[in-house]
Amino acid sequence: MTGLVERLFITLHSPPPWRWLSGGLLWQRLGAAPLWRVLLELLQQLQWWLIRPWRWPRRLPKGRPALPWQLTLPACWLNSYRPAEVSWWWALGVRSWSQLAQYTPDSLAGAVNTERRRQWPDQCRPALKLLADKAALLACTPELWRAPFSVLNPQQSTHQPHQIVNGHTEIPNWWWEALRAEGVVLKPQRGHAGRGVIRFRWTRSALEQQALFRRLPANAPHAAEAEPPTPAQLLAHWHRLCQSDEPALAAPYLCHSTDLPAADPAVVVRVITSRPSPEGPVAVRQAWLEVPLCEGVVAFISADGVSLPNPGEALTAAQQDALDRWTQQLQSGAPLCVRACLEAAAAMHQRLPAIDQVAWDWIPASPEPLLLEGNGGFGLLVPQLFARLNAAALQP
Repeated sequence: MTGLVERLFITLHSPPPWRWLSGGLLWQRLGAAPLWRVLLELLQQLQWWLIRPWRWPRRLPKGRPALPWQLTLPACWLNSYRPAEVSWWWALGVRSWSQLAQYTPDSLAGAVNTERRRQWPDQCRPALKLLADKAALLACTPELWRAPFSVLNPQQSTHQPHQIVNGHTEIPNWWWEALRAEGVVLKPQRGHAGRGVIRFRWTRSALEQQALFRRLPANAPHAAEAEPPTPAQLLAHWHRLCQSDEPALAAPYLCHSTDLPAADPAVVVRVITSRPSPEGPVAVRQAWLEVPLCEGVVAFISADGVSLPNPGEALTAAQQDALDRWTQQLQSGAPLCVRACLEAAAAMHQRLPAIDQVAWDWIPASPEPLLLEGNGGFGLLVPQLFARLNAAALQP
């Protein structure tokens, strides 16, 4: 019952799949729904209009002027655009509601994906189930495209976790070397959006920890082990950091190819593949690199060297220099390690049960790219931003 109440609470605090004053219509619903679902969505909408606005501060990222009410009122209150999302559109030149209304709020990505798959066999559930299980996906990935990995499971009968490798409790061969070298990464076995992805390294008799996609809180606990931790010990510490007891996927930290400029952490290539029908050919729809510059700033750069604008504070000289190195190299031609990510992503999509679109995350390593994960439910914002950039580049 507790789980049901929790799911209901999360649902009520999510935006309904409705759009208002868009495309010349008063309102529009994404997809069909039974009456009970529409009534639930009515409660969602009331919560969004009456409660949510007081929780979301009206501000842009640091260093930018406030957005005008003529844009934020229809976008962030009447509809479900996040203020930071609107600021990114603003940085790309979108100045009016009529322009912004052409694009779907990122918060409705789930509804868009569900509606798009409604006519597919079993609504793509077999593929989505496989993609949600990171270990199962890696297990069916060709060996040349995957790093060694292990699933760490908390033991149910005691508070001491244990680690499972191919059904047996043991320490994998790669563990100690990886921990003392580039490190070991732990992430939720069924996570998303960069939640709980943490890199651990044993250096100078201490365990270093680094969140790769989100920041750790200032008061995050540190491990007290006097020796490099075993998988069980590291899982227990990861649970304390993430305040959870869920299984984790452990793998060596992966570095990108030296054919690309240096970056810390390693650059990730996101590739969105698509197919028009269950039997249709797979194609690469979009691809970009997520490049850490420094001080927590990440640049989104297309495979041909076009970067999205930065919606926050102006880049520092060091950040701008790093961005210039990446864009110049990609504009002169994407290296083989990047092109290989696109080819591998298309091949992986072919191996899945029928599904329309998948977003893949790769480390552009040499001699072959290495798969991090695949996502059946992915955000709309960055793909739409790149689509607008590409459309603008094609205009005379």
